[in-house]
Amino acid sequence: MRKLGRMIFSRYAVCALIIAAELSLFIAILLLAESFVALFSISTLLSIIALLHLVNRDVNPEYKVSWAIVIILLPYVGVSFYALFFRRRMTRRELRLGIEIRSRMPPLPECALALDALKDEEGLAYGKVRALLHDDTLAEVYSDTVSRYLSSGEEYFDALVSDLEKAESSIYLEYFIIEEGHMWGRIFSILSKKAAAGLDVRVLYDDIGCMKTLPRGYYKRLVEDGIDCRVFSKVTPKVTTVHNNRDHRKIAVIDQRIAYTGGVNLADEYIGRRIRFGNWKDGGVRVEGGAAFGFAKQFLSMWAYNLRSADEAKLGEVSYHPILGDGGFYVPFGTGPMPLYDSPGKNLFLNIINQARDYVYVTTPYLIVDFDLTEALCCAAERGVDVRIITPAKADKKAVKVMTKSSYPYLLKSGVRIYEYTPGFIHEKLLVSDDLYAVVGSINFDYRSLVHHFEDALFMYKAPTVTAARDAFLETVGKSEEIEYRNARLSLREWLLRILIKLYAPLL
Repeated sequence: MRKLGRMIFSRYAVCALIIAAELSLFIAILLLAESFVALFSISTLLSIIALLHLVNRDVNPEYKVSWAIVIILLPYVGVSFYALFFRRRMTRRELRLGIEIRSRMPPLPECALALDALKDEEGLAYGKVRALLHDDTLAEVYSDTVSRYLSSGEEYFDALVSDLEKAESSIYLEYFIIEEGHMWGRIFSILSKKAAAGLDVRVLYDDIGCMKTLPRGYYKRLVEDGIDCRVFSKVTPKVTTVHNNRDHRKIAVIDQRIAYTGGVNLADEYIGRRIRFGNWKDGGVRVEGGAAFGFAKQFLSMWAYNLRSADEAKLGEVSYHPILGDGGFYVPFGTGPMPLYDSPGKNLFLNIINQARDYVYVTTPYLIVDFDLTEALCCAAERGVDVRIITPAKADKKAVKVMTKSSYPYLLKSGVRIYEYTPGFIHEKLLVSDDLYAVVGSINFDYRSLVHHFEDALFMYKAPTVTAARDAFLETVGKSEEIEYRNARLSLREWLLRILIKLYAPLL
């Protein structure tokens, strides 16, 4: 109740009201103009212009269909929303900044050698990595790394705390959600001590992600303790598409030689200290060696982007710590708005699924996939690949659960096997295939994650962690209920809700 009250009277609520008022005023002006000037042709002309612009955009056809319906059914209003909220691309200023940040982080010669070694070893793996490096130009491939799969939030937390306590030079944390409680309290205590000892300690959290979990101006408390803390994309009371691109990443980098990523945020439900939706299942990966350098670059690039200055981010201080690798190849990568990023997450998923030979296993809390990914999963199953997907039995968002369930019949009909994690909510983000490839990070199988958000992940090839992730997946299958086609039908209420949500899902 206290959190709800704090949210209602917070600046976020005020900003939302002001934005709603701005939109209402804008639409009212257009409607009044039509009423008094009786220029119905203006509405038609604007709709035609918007539709022609939409048809000529190089985007997913589902996205086009949804926007076309909005434009046609809602004259003026649809055109207004299209102008304001169509898939956002970086502005020229943002793009110049992104390019400048990348220019401060030149490729490592060691990574070029690793890429050459991968090319000599396996052509298909090399092709996947080459495409990934094209889609995120900051990414590189590392072979001087060891890794460990963390199959629960508790395991993730214990390992992270242990490494944080041993930090000697720097700590970088970038998380979508931070919430006061046992988990963050323990980490905050360590950060304060390390900052007092002179370490470079930085924290970046998302303003909307922490809307309900942190009080206003919380970053000032960290700054008072010597921690350099910044808030990503602070919410402002104006109509802008900037609010649509959140920092959904989950990255920890210690001494630029150890790094973590996965689905775990810094809040107590992720480690079972607070019960939400039953047992909360999550996971992640720990890397040590060269790949940690890649995550440091991802963090520092976002830090500089948030500061709107490449100079203030101390990009030149990032250091490289190679070790004897475990035989695997690793690519830490990020995603974000175009054109700086070219859908690296979605394209990597498609490449792995389309070229899978034996199996593809996916764990995701949200299964709201577009036509491309749906067809890739179905085609893989139809050609004999063992395709399995784990989703939550208990949902954190009812509408999203309906959308997830609505995907079941079509996938099941093609031979995809779907499981629901019955002990509670599963927040893990994992794709593993053929005992060769795995992707672990913050990316969900939904439109918002694949299109709008800034995300991060680790692509692995032939690392021992790949089979460890496979075993963790199969263990979770043993705790889940398989969904059969005859039981996948939606109720009438769910079917009606599905029609509405399905129509607008690409726009969310």
